[in-house]
Order: sequence, then C-alpha cells, then structure tokens
Amino acid sequence: MARATSSRPETTRRRQRWPDGYDPENTRRSLIASALELFEQRGFDRTSVQEIADQARLTKGAFYHHFESKDDLLRHIQEEYLEAQLAAIQQIEASSDDPRVRVAELIRFSLTSVAEYRAHVTIFYQERRHLTGDALFAEVTRKRDLVEAAFAGMIQDGITRGVFRADVDSRILTFGLVGMCAWAYQWLNVGGPLSVDEVARQFGAVVLDGLA
Repeated sequence: MARATSSRPETTRRRQRWPDGYDPENTRRSLIASALELFEQRGFDRTSVQEIADQARLTKGAFYHHFESKDDLLRHIQEEYLEAQLAAIQQIEASSDDPRVRVAELIRFSLTSVAEYRAHVTIFYQERRHLTGDALFAEVTRKRDLVEAAFAGMIQDGITRGVFRADVDSRILTFGLVGMCAWAYQWLNVGGPLSVDEVARQFGAVVLDGLA
C-alpha cells in the first residue's frame, strides 16, 4: 500500500506558544511523527530516545518534557489509534440499526483506518509483545478489547435477529474480520487501481454473502 501520512495532528489540545517562540504542541507532534517513522522502519527495540529526538531536530530534554519514557510514547501512539477506532464505531452504531449496513461500514472503516494510520497499525502488530502484561499498557489492552467486543456485538446482533446465519460464532468471525482488515497494511495500495472503498466493497461482498 502506498505510504499514507503516518500521524494525525491532535486537535483536542489547545495550541499555545510560549513568549520565546517555543511551541509545545508542535514539539509533541514532531516527536510522535519521528517515533512513528522510526518504529515502523526499524522497530521499537532498535530505536533509541536520542534517535527519536535527533530526527525531530529536538533534544532529549524536549522528549522527556513530553513523555516519561519510550514505552510511554509507544502507549500514546497505540491509544491514539484505538481512540479513533472507538469514535468511528460509535458513529457506525448510531448511524444505522441494520446489521448488514453496520458490518459493511465496519469493514470500510477498518480499511480506511489502515490507510490513514498505517504506521500505527504496523507498530501495533510488530510491537504487540510490548503491550501485553505491562501495567503501563493496561488501557491500551482495554481499548483493544472494546474494539473487538464492538465487532463481535454487531455480528451477534445480526445472528440474533436472523439476518446472519446461525451457525457462525461471532467471536471467531470477529478475529477473522479484524485480521483480514488489519493485515491490509502489508499490501493495500491507496494509489493503486482500486480505491480503498472498492476494496472494502469487495471484502464486504465476500463477508456478507457468506453470512447471509
């Protein structure tokens, strides 16, 4: 997949400049963008705090002003991605009560997210071992579980209402859907002959026809 922008500016923070021209929010975003690129290319273990700061043209002192550690920065990157997923899922649930429409939108949104947050997704799967069994990443795990539960809930709702076939296990299908869409970070080309929406349509046709 062609490289998409690997980080999104945070819009919820108030932008503030200090009297000397220092811009805390821009500094924070620069460090995140640097980490996204380096973690994606080289991996979390092989990237140092100094390298993150150097690529952002900042100092280690600036890094530690915004993040307690490299692990803290990794936690932030994962939460940023998962929070965007949870917000989109809420919109999907609010926009339609039709299980077929909801699942189709989940697939479309998941592929769009892979394109928009490619570096986040790559880092999540490459560095997943760092996110398990560590209290620092407990909230990341909780939000990941919420995303998977939302997928399973929409599928189970379709089964319960007789829209989807009854011999399907919603949890197993959720694992399949999440894996199918997330793995697209390896091959989806946003500048290729098929748009992300067209790929999502084809995925949706296969899944929904199979569930009918």
